[in-house]
Amino acid sequence: MNILRSLVLSLLLCCGQSLAQFDGMMGFEAPETMSVNAAASVQSYQPGKPFYVALKADFTAPWHAYWRNPGTVGEAMTAELTAPAGFTISGPYWQIPHRHEGVLGVAYTYEHAVVVWEVTPAADAPAQADFTLTATAQTCSDEGCNAPETKTTTLAMTAGAAADASTWGGEEKKVEGLGDTPTSISATQQGNSVSLSFTAEPGITSAYFFSADNSISPTAQQSLTANADGSYTLVLTRNDNSDPMYPVKNEAVVGQSLSTLEGVLVFGDKHCAVNTTFAPPAPVATTVGLPEGLGTLCLSLFIGGLILNLMPCVFPVIGLKVMSFVQMGGGSRRKVFAHSLSFVLGVLVSFWIISVLMIVFSNMGTLAEVPWTDWFSTLWNDAGSSTRSWAVWMQNPWIVYAIMLLLLVLGLSMFGVFEIGAGITGAGQGVQNKEGLTGSFFQGFFVTVVATPCSAPFLGAALPAAMALPGVWMTVALTFMALGLSFPYIVLGLFPSLVRLLPQPGEWMESLKQGLSFLLFAAAAWMLDVYLAFWPESESAATMWVNMSLVVFSAGFWVYGRWCLPFRPLSSRITGYILALVLVGAGFWGARPFEHDDSKPEWIVWSPEAMEEALDEESPVFVDFTAKWCATCQANKKIAYTDEVYAAMNKAGVVLMRADKTKPDKAIDEAMRQLNRSSVPVNALYLPGKDPVVTAELLTPDYLLNFLKENLQGTEEKE
Repeated sequence: MNILRSLVLSLLLCCGQSLAQFDGMMGFEAPETMSVNAAASVQSYQPGKPFYVALKADFTAPWHAYWRNPGTVGEAMTAELTAPAGFTISGPYWQIPHRHEGVLGVAYTYEHAVVVWEVTPAADAPAQADFTLTATAQTCSDEGCNAPETKTTTLAMTAGAAADASTWGGEEKKVEGLGDTPTSISATQQGNSVSLSFTAEPGITSAYFFSADNSISPTAQQSLTANADGSYTLVLTRNDNSDPMYPVKNEAVVGQSLSTLEGVLVFGDKHCAVNTTFAPPAPVATTVGLPEGLGTLCLSLFIGGLILNLMPCVFPVIGLKVMSFVQMGGGSRRKVFAHSLSFVLGVLVSFWIISVLMIVFSNMGTLAEVPWTDWFSTLWNDAGSSTRSWAVWMQNPWIVYAIMLLLLVLGLSMFGVFEIGAGITGAGQGVQNKEGLTGSFFQGFFVTVVATPCSAPFLGAALPAAMALPGVWMTVALTFMALGLSFPYIVLGLFPSLVRLLPQPGEWMESLKQGLSFLLFAAAAWMLDVYLAFWPESESAATMWVNMSLVVFSAGFWVYGRWCLPFRPLSSRITGYILALVLVGAGFWGARPFEHDDSKPEWIVWSPEAMEEALDEESPVFVDFTAKWCATCQANKKIAYTDEVYAAMNKAGVVLMRADKTKPDKAIDEAMRQLNRSSVPVNALYLPGKDPVVTAELLTPDYLLNFLKENLQGTEEKE
């Protein structure tokens, strides 16, 4: 449902933006949906006495705008107050929003918004002052959204006796941070469950917490409980980053304990701003009891594991296993049963290993503080359950890289570029012997690895709950997920006669095998997209170098498949092994995860204005006119810019700029024409008050060092 909602919203936003652009080209103006006005709490201000200024925004029905945390839809409204010298401003303080549940998700909205600032005049405040208030808001309805709209209003005031303004009403006081109801608030968390305890008058029947820092899910229901001591507890669900419409702003904290909770608590007709740190967790119990709801959770994980068989990163591997069953179609029922159980055992063992590793790594901090004799009890009690995340290992670029390469290698094997062997693929003659049983086991192991990135769409709620369980029960829950994933093979093992319903072996199997390889290539391409997200945007050549390195990596296996066959002469096989190792090694090294060096300077996006600004500050500017489709450009980037070259540029205070000509850009074309160049690569050094100097097309570190030495003579070292 989350993915469908994300797709629908994206289409609506794209359509809305396209229609807005079309209207602009046709001379039509978008309708105005927002109006603003201003008010002050006093008729005139007096030095040293604070007063309030409010911006009031009204939105034409059925349109609404969004709070500073918009929820899963829309863009946050912004507001700004500008005052002349002599005034100190604090704020803004926002009106409490509404929870709006529409077809596209849950949002925190305004139909009428009030934003308040506290203003304190200084002793030297002017006798008359104009305050400028500006608001920008995107207005939406359940049918779509408009482009953000900006409105400005001015409030003129004079110095005086600071008498209260009759127009200052109650709504201006009902904003977060002003007029809050005093209450005692504390917060605790257990896994993805956050408990917010507060004091209030008896009889409170409803409460809601608006999270300002994106840490609480807006789509989950919040449960209020009255405690025996007269206090109340509101149970919230933490944002676990599984909803693509509500991603965690800082992904580094996913799976980690929250440190603070910020937002607004509304209870009854009162509210209170919340900015609290979490209370320390309760002491770890000495025994591990049966968790409440474990049966429902295990059933959910079993069903989720069963559905994973249809996911794009798991389904291709099913083809491998089905083909092995087809090969065994004429064999004995005992062999079918043995291979089925071997495959299932591989799935189970992999889940158990993952469970143990999660328990150990989530308790490393505690293990370092206790003697080794207490390690077993520490792991059994498992105090680190609140810090675990199923997807945390997918945040490691090396793990994503390894899965991507594994999918690529299996795809190449199925396509016929080379043969891994029956022990791994589960197909071929080896499936009839012990090696084939080992292959079935490791094939089940591999299914778990590739299933990891596919978990979120169907297991987004169940997996976080399982991660929060004590280790022994987490292992039980994940075992049910493994059983769901391997259930089709359990059925084939228990009822081997079902294999007879499969087609008989024949030439069609080679066509099927090669066809299924494209599913593996598609899964590898998906993982490549995830992998490239780890590369910084400043590495513009990342995509090209990774793709080229993967081609070299694949070529190594092609060499292996062509030259290293048993019937080849020994000399050919040795040559093939060496060449294959060189190509695979070079491809692996070239596409390895990027290690960002913070000591290297960042390249600034070139523009005529940015370059002129740098030259006006007497800074030399080195401009790299480049394009992603220019192979020479990318080679220069990889070869020429060494640490020594960067150090020389930094010593001379050179500003680095990159002019990307991948897409047509008239400003870049004009700048290149001034250099008497029409095609990239072009690299030029611009010096204040001098003509630019163009480098050679092919760059090396030695050439650049000499070029800089010749053209930067007399340039003073800049800090």
